[in-house]
Amino acid sequence: VPCQPPMARPVKHDEHTRDALVDAAEALLAEGGRAAVTVRAVAERVGESTRAVYTVFGSRAALMGAVAARGFQLVADLVDALPVTDDPLADLVAAGVHGFRPFALDRPHLFRITYHDISEEIFARPEAGPALMASYRSLATRIERAVTAGLLPERPTAGYVFAFHSFTCGLAVNELSRQPPPVGASFWRMAARIDMETLWHRSLTAFVTG
Repeated sequence: VPCQPPMARPVKHDEHTRDALVDAAEALLAEGGRAAVTVRAVAERVGESTRAVYTVFGSRAALMGAVAARGFQLVADLVDALPVTDDPLADLVAAGVHGFRPFALDRPHLFRITYHDISEEIFARPEAGPALMASYRSLATRIERAVTAGLLPERPTAGYVFAFHSFTCGLAVNELSRQPPPVGASFWRMAARIDMETLWHRSLTAFVTG
């Protein structure tokens, strides 16, 4: 009987494992904050050993970079999915109201590690870089359309992105602070009856036209 070549060993830790580990890390982040995301806790959440985390990511920092990348990419996808109209300024406002705001409210744990409580250990990871730039470009593209149309003065795009991002982050932080713990601190009770989406729209419209 001819000798058969040995069968290749199946790859145990594939993309499915990677996604499961990132899902677990994000769930732990939502439940207990950054300190809750340990290699052991993530591995146990998916029924794996810690070896799975180290095999796929190499370190906890790299895993957290992958979680941050998910957040950055989600923002990019939300903004890029919004319609492009013949009103560049309205499209820019929509990026904040219908792109960034849903991200911050629906995934506050991701918002905090990507845009609010920023850690170089996380955002500087190679895993996060491409998604971070995608989120930047999603906003920069809309700003550049408004500049090209003559609706915004000719100034460096990065400055516009910085200002717009600062404005939307402030709105998001304060809106989240209205929620009860563990998301917020039940703050801004005097603003409980305010329609926040309308407030965002009016504020950002005034900001980009001012």
